[in-house]
Amino acid sequence: ELDADFDAVVIKQAPANEKALGNPALGGRQIIGGSTTTQGYFMPYRKAGAAAREMLITAAAKKWAVDPSTCRAENSTIIHDASNRRVTFGDVAIAASKLPIPAEPKLKDPSQFKLIGKTTPRRDTPSKVDGSALYGGDIQLPNLVNAAIVLSPVHGSTVASYDASVALKRPGVIKVVELNNIYGEFTGLAVIAKSFWQAKTAVESLQVTWDQNKDNLISSAEIARELRAGLDDDANARPQTRPEDAKKGDAPETFKTAAKKFEAVYEAPYLAHACMEPMVATALMTENEATIWVPTQKPAWMQRVLCELTGLPPEKVTINTTFIGGGFGRKWELDYPHQAMQLAMAMKGTPVRLTWTREQDIRHDYYRPAFAVRLRGGLDKDGKLIAMHGRASGQSIQSFQRTPVKPPFIDGSAVEGMVSHRYDIPNILSEYVEAKIRLPIGYWRSVGQSQNAFFSESAIDEMAHLVGKDAYQFRRDLLSGSGKERDLAALDAVAKMSGWGRKLPAGRGLGLAYIFGFRSFIAQAAEVEIKGDALRVVKVWTAIDAGRIIDPGQALAQVEGGVVWGLSAALFGQITVDKGAVMQSNFSEYEVLRLANMPEIETQLIESAATPSGTGEAGVPAVGPAVANAIFNATGQRIRKLPLLAAGLSVA
Repeated sequence: ELDADFDAVVIKQAPANEKALGNPALGGRQIIGGSTTTQGYFMPYRKAGAAAREMLITAAAKKWAVDPSTCRAENSTIIHDASNRRVTFGDVAIAASKLPIPAEPKLKDPSQFKLIGKTTPRRDTPSKVDGSALYGGDIQLPNLVNAAIVLSPVHGSTVASYDASVALKRPGVIKVVELNNIYGEFTGLAVIAKSFWQAKTAVESLQVTWDQNKDNLISSAEIARELRAGLDDDANARPQTRPEDAKKGDAPETFKTAAKKFEAVYEAPYLAHACMEPMVATALMTENEATIWVPTQKPAWMQRVLCELTGLPPEKVTINTTFIGGGFGRKWELDYPHQAMQLAMAMKGTPVRLTWTREQDIRHDYYRPAFAVRLRGGLDKDGKLIAMHGRASGQSIQSFQRTPVKPPFIDGSAVEGMVSHRYDIPNILSEYVEAKIRLPIGYWRSVGQSQNAFFSESAIDEMAHLVGKDAYQFRRDLLSGSGKERDLAALDAVAKMSGWGRKLPAGRGLGLAYIFGFRSFIAQAAEVEIKGDALRVVKVWTAIDAGRIIDPGQALAQVEGGVVWGLSAALFGQITVDKGAVMQSNFSEYEVLRLANMPEIETQLIESAATPSGTGEAGVPAVGPAVANAIFNATGQRIRKLPLLAAGLSVA
C-alpha cells in the first residue's frame, strides 16, 4: 500500500508496546500465538500504508501546487507525470507528518498488488546464514556472567535444604542465588559463574533436598486411568457452549435409536516442545532500570511481570526480543525470563545470561496435555452420520495457568475440533471433564486441534468403513450443505493430488483427513509403506485455503513445517512420568523426525480472495490421522492411541 522501495525496508524486532503494537485479532494483546498475526495485522497495516501514501502524495502536491489526484507513488518516490517532477518520500516526510491522518484511506485493488501474492526472499535469511542473527544465546555484553539452574524433578515442589559450600569453592563461581517462581514459591537455585560450564558443574554440587508436592507424585499409568475414568464421569461432564462448537439437536437420544452405532476411545500423550534453542535469557539490572534480551512470544505481558518483580514502572523495563530459536508455544511462558531477572537483581550492574540445558528444557516444559476421548456416532439406514457425541478428559491449560474460564463456558482448547461443526451432522454434542492432574501444561503448536483432529478424523474414517463407504466420499457427503464450497475445494484438491482411489501395491496404504482450523480449510492425505513391522511415510499431500496468500513461499514453508512437526509428534512424541518426574531428557529419548524419516511433501495453496487466515499451525493437526488411516488401509490395523509407533511398529 505504501509503494515504498521494498529493498530499502529495514526489519526490526518489536519492543514491548501493547498500545501501539497489540494484535487486533487477540483483543489488542501483543502476543504471537494462534496463527493470528496475519489475520490480525493485515488490514490495519494496509490502512496504515495507504494513509501514509496519501499523506506523502498530498505533501508533494502542495509543494508543487498541483491536484493530489494527478500524483502517484512508486518505489519510495512521488511522481507528477504531467510535469515530470519527482521527490523522494524523505523529501516530503516532515511536511507529510504534519497533515491529518486519513480515517479511511483508499486501498489498492488487488489487481494493483506488486508484492502481495508473490514470493519474495526472506529478509532474515542472510543473517541466519552468516551467523549475525541474534538468538537468545548470542547476546554478548561487557562483563557478562553466566548462570545455570537446578529445579525440582517434581513440579510444584519447593527447596527444603541445600549446601552451597562445595559449589562456592569451585573455579569461577561468583554466587549462589535462591529462585522463586512467578507465584513467589522457592522452587530452584542458580549458580552464577564466569562461564556457563563452570556454573553448570557447580550447580550439580549443591546437594539440594526437595519438599515434594505429594499431590504431584503421579505416574503415567495412573494418569491414563484417571483420564479414562473421566470418560464415565457424568456428574462433571460439561457441554461446550461456545458458538463454534455449540450443542445441536440431541446426539445422545439419536444415538440410542440409530440404525448403526459406533463407539471408540482414543488417547494422546503429553508432548514437549523441544525447541531448537533451549530456554535462555540475558538480564541486566541497575539502580533504576531493568533490561532483558530474550526470545519471547509475548513481550508486553513479560514487561508487566518484570515490572511486578522489580517494582519498576514500564518505561524503566526494556524488553529486547531476539530471534526465537523455535517457539511453538513454549516461549509463551515467562518462567525463564523471570528467573533471569532475579539473577540480574542479585548481580546489580552486571549482565547475567541464564541458559537451560536440553535436559532441563525437556524435563521442565509446559507440556501439551494428554487426553482420552470417547467418540460415539449414530448412522441411519443409508449410512449417513446423523449424530456424533464426544467427551474429552484431560487437563485444562487455562485452569493450570490460573486463568480459568467461568461456567457455563469451558476451556475451548480441550474440545476444539473434537466434533467438527463443519460437517453436516444434525445432532452433535461436545463435552469436557477436566482432569485434576497438575503436570505443567501449556500451549503447543495447533493446541487442542493437535490431538482432537486425530480423534475426530480417525472416528470419521472408522464410521465410513463401518457402513462400507469410501472415506473420501463419506466426508464429501458430510460437506454437502450450503456454504461448504471452500471445504469441498480443499478436500477435492487433495483427493486429486494424491490420486485417491488408485490401486496400490501390497503393504501400501493411502489415508485422508480434513479439518477446519485457524480459519483455514485443510485437507491432507498420506501414503505409507509397511514391510514387516517397519513403517515408512512415503508422501504427504496438503491442500489449504488460507484466504488471500501474502507470500506463497512463506505460506508453503509454514504449512510444510507444520507437516514435519505434526508427523514428528504422531510417530514418536511422548512424555511419560514416574512418581511425578519426567522420564525423557534429550533427543535420545524424546525422538523427533530426522532426515531419513522425511517423506516427500506436496502442497497446494488454493487461490482465494477471502481474508487471510492461519498457516503456521494449520499444517499440523491432520497429519497424524491421515497417516493412521493410511496404516489401516495398508494393514487393517486400526490405531487409536498416539504415538503411532507405540502400536508395535518401527520406523523404516
